[in-house]
Amino acid sequence: MRALIFALTLVACHGGREPRPSSDDAGERTPIALTWFGVAGWQLDAGPTTILVDPYFSRPDLDAPLVPDPAAIAARAPARADLVVVGHSHVDHVLDAPAVAAATGAQLVGSESTARLARASGLPASQIVAVRGGEDIARDGWSVRVIPSLHSRIGDEFLGGQIAAEPQLPLRFDGYAEGGTLAYLVRVAGHQVLFLGTANFIEAELTGLRPDVAVIATGLREKVDDYTCRLMRALGQPPLVYTNHFDDWQGPPVDEPVSDDLRAFVDEVKRCSPRTKVVIPQHFVRMEVP
Repeated sequence: MRALIFALTLVACHGGREPRPSSDDAGERTPIALTWFGVAGWQLDAGPTTILVDPYFSRPDLDAPLVPDPAAIAARAPARADLVVVGHSHVDHVLDAPAVAAATGAQLVGSESTARLARASGLPASQIVAVRGGEDIARDGWSVRVIPSLHSRIGDEFLGGQIAAEPQLPLRFDGYAEGGTLAYLVRVAGHQVLFLGTANFIEAELTGLRPDVAVIATGLREKVDDYTCRLMRALGQPPLVYTNHFDDWQGPPVDEPVSDDLRAFVDEVKRCSPRTKVVIPQHFVRMEVP
């Protein structure tokens, strides 16, 4: 096999509440595919629709001024995409997004800080959509709900700050302020796919959502009280979870043995949501979702 997806089906040994359908989940369900780029980067394909989340291919030297790597983007980005969504404006989420949008013709969606970086990168205004959370972006055959969220805690602090109104590129690492954090619910082909790109959330914003796929950041979740169980309850025990943002974001993409931290996350899900299947992806491996 070209690559092995480490998947654990968590079988109920006691009662568990079945995920409830949602009124947002309209239309006949057809297969989709997800591909993990590493860090919090994903590609969702559903028939002719392609949506990218936090595409980050360049992985530059963080001690120098930071610029996208055109060769890395050309090697890994699809030829076209409909939308690029950005969770927040740290470098490992936003650096490549404007260049990827330019190369694929996609619209770029993100916070005002992300929009400022996109404008400074030369992306046309027609391809930039600044959001704050609460918006619904609808196109023919698919839609995306923008959800206010929180960044994971680094040390004992919550991050924050904004990108300058007219940033002078290239910026150094410290110039990439968080700019506010967003999550995204993609609704396409009868599926609902939730993307959490950093390990924190606003419970009230997620409660009642019923995604059939939840892409969940795991790194630093221990700094958030009862992160996994609260999230599983809020989402109604989603049938399928993909782990997210758990690899070494400062180095090249390398598939390594499953860490103790990821095994602990799987155990947490098993305890709180025993019918959920957890998949730990490998870099650039296309995964089909029926």
